[in-house]
Amino acid sequence: MQLEKLEIAGFKSFAKTTVLSFPSRVTAIVGPNGSGKSNIVEAFRWVLGEQSMKALRGKRGEDLIWNGSASLTSGGSFGTPRMGKAGVTLSFDNADGSMPLDFEKVSMGRKIFRDGLNEYYLNDSQVRLKDVIELTARIGLGETKHNIIGQGEVDRLLLASARDRRAMLEEALGLRVWQLKKSEAERKLEATENNMQQVELVTRELSPHVRFLRDQAKKAEARGAVEQELRAAELAYFTKEYEEISRERARLDTAKNPLVATQHEVRADLARMQKSIDEAEKKFARIRVGNGEEKASRDLELKRRELEREAGRLEAKLELERERARQPKLRSVDMRYIGDEIGKFIANIRVLAREEERADMLRAQLAVFADDLERLLAQIEHGAVEIKKDETDFDLVRELEHTLAGTQEELTRFDQEIEKRRHSVTSEHEALRASQAEMRALDSAARARQEEERDLALELERLKFEEERLRMRIEIYERERKSAGIEEASLRTPEANQFTVMGGEELRRKIERMRAKLEEIGGIDPAVVEEHRELEARHLFLTKELADLHQAARSLKELIRELNTHIKTDFREGFAKIKEEFHNYFRVIFGGGKAVLQLVEKESRLVSGEEGEEGEESEEGGEEAREPGVDIMVDLPRKRIKGLAMLSGGERALTAIALLFAITAVNPPPFLVLDETDAALDEANSQRYSAILKELAKKTQLIIVTHNRETMKSAGILYGVTMGDDGVSKLLSLKLEEAEVYTNR
Repeated sequence: MQLEKLEIAGFKSFAKTTVLSFPSRVTAIVGPNGSGKSNIVEAFRWVLGEQSMKALRGKRGEDLIWNGSASLTSGGSFGTPRMGKAGVTLSFDNADGSMPLDFEKVSMGRKIFRDGLNEYYLNDSQVRLKDVIELTARIGLGETKHNIIGQGEVDRLLLASARDRRAMLEEALGLRVWQLKKSEAERKLEATENNMQQVELVTRELSPHVRFLRDQAKKAEARGAVEQELRAAELAYFTKEYEEISRERARLDTAKNPLVATQHEVRADLARMQKSIDEAEKKFARIRVGNGEEKASRDLELKRRELEREAGRLEAKLELERERARQPKLRSVDMRYIGDEIGKFIANIRVLAREEERADMLRAQLAVFADDLERLLAQIEHGAVEIKKDETDFDLVRELEHTLAGTQEELTRFDQEIEKRRHSVTSEHEALRASQAEMRALDSAARARQEEERDLALELERLKFEEERLRMRIEIYERERKSAGIEEASLRTPEANQFTVMGGEELRRKIERMRAKLEEIGGIDPAVVEEHRELEARHLFLTKELADLHQAARSLKELIRELNTHIKTDFREGFAKIKEEFHNYFRVIFGGGKAVLQLVEKESRLVSGEEGEEGEESEEGGEEAREPGVDIMVDLPRKRIKGLAMLSGGERALTAIALLFAITAVNPPPFLVLDETDAALDEANSQRYSAILKELAKKTQLIIVTHNRETMKSAGILYGVTMGDDGVSKLLSLKLEEAEVYTNR
């Protein structure tokens, strides 16, 4: 991985966009004090995620943004105006894949605005600070910024505590990423344990209520099972009832319908028979009337004979009157006699007419004849007829003759009528006998049909009684079914077939037993059941969650143990290498002596060089809760030095440089930034320092801020930083080859 360039825009004194390219393994940045060289170093620190404003020599975030020129320049022009944001971008060549990103070119940028908002970018895509920290930790650029030594920070490793020094070494060894994972795992473990405590507390609080609700739920379950069985039994019972009622209704309909039809037929036959009987009775009555005419005919025959006798007498008297007509003296007496006789004759005729009531025509004729005779008699009695001498007697005779002739004609008609009635009577006798036989047959058939109709009525009455009993059974069935909450449609479901082998009475007894059992169990509030369901689900969830938390805690603890083992193993291996390299660099820089790194449990445990070997035993004997720190022991040649505090400023600087170079040699970072770390070195030490830089440049890129010429000689490119009257830092670049050519001129 190669650092290609650093781009600064609006950051501190770099108001204008400034780009520093790093084509060489060693790049030197030079310039007068106050020109802005250290701002370049802080730009490196800031873009890598530095959050401490103290480390950036500021109080607020806006202190990092160019704030504008305070006055006019020497040329009379206005300075650069203040800016609203600042940005720094680092660009890398990742062709070797050292960075865990699928890009050959990687840019890491950061922006800050005057409102304090910070934005982080990877390849122009905004990311989180966490993403930047994890990435820098993976490539050896951690939070401790051991690869960036600011001005006056050369002895930072020496002045740090044993614990901080160990952290710097772990980060330098690339263990920071594992430390981050460990810290994250510890945070998760702590959160998990807190959650476990809360879940356990809630679980303990829920358990008694859950047990109570569980008992209630068991009762509800038992009640539900009984209710289910009860419903099945009720379904079976009502299904059987429904089927029996349907069969009984069908049986009654089957039995009743033919009877009703037969009853209608019998009643129709009886009506027809009654009509026939009525007609026969009328016919018989007519025939009987005909039999009365026979008697009347006989009576008429007797009266006819009397009438003949009377007519004979009348003829005799007529003849007598003819004789007396010839004798005027006797005419008056004879007329009275004739009148008396006519009166008798008229009375006989009227009697005959009354006896012949059914002979309408004859009766009418006789009545007319009687009326004529009465009129004649009246005329005789009242003297209405004047007897004339010349014609009286003869007129009376003629009238009598005429009357006699009418009587004879009537006698003739009487004969005809009597003969006719004889024939009629004979036919009517035969019809009467036939009518009597028909009436007897009709009466017998009618009595049989009436008997049949009475039997049908009795049977229908019995069926009606059974229908009424069935209706009452249906009413009881419907009332019980509705009371049980069973719909009729559910009777034909498969659930209703569970108890088909049991009889109706057996089912009823079973239903009564189950209802009694339900009363014994008692009512269960559905809300309690629902609460148990919800609380049981919650308790189960919490129990599972607690088990998951325990498993997560065990996994996190195992991960932490693995990370600790990994960190310890890698640290001890790296620590041994750094320890060896530190001793070697120390001997090169100081021309001998001894430098020792040792693990200590307490920062106060500082031992001499001879005791340092014993101090290493603490590696084996101090595996406590906290890892041991790192202490430094040095033994300068030709001096008796005990402790770092007794070193001079130059000696401390050289010791710190030796340690820094040792760390870099063991696990080289992508680049190393050194800000005037050689300020306290003399010429001889500067030469050794420069030689070490050239050797170290083979392992990492070096960006050096220096005033030392020997150091400048080791650089492949020089960047000069100047600052004008407007306070803006400007950059001048010069390659070493160009500088040599320029110097030779």
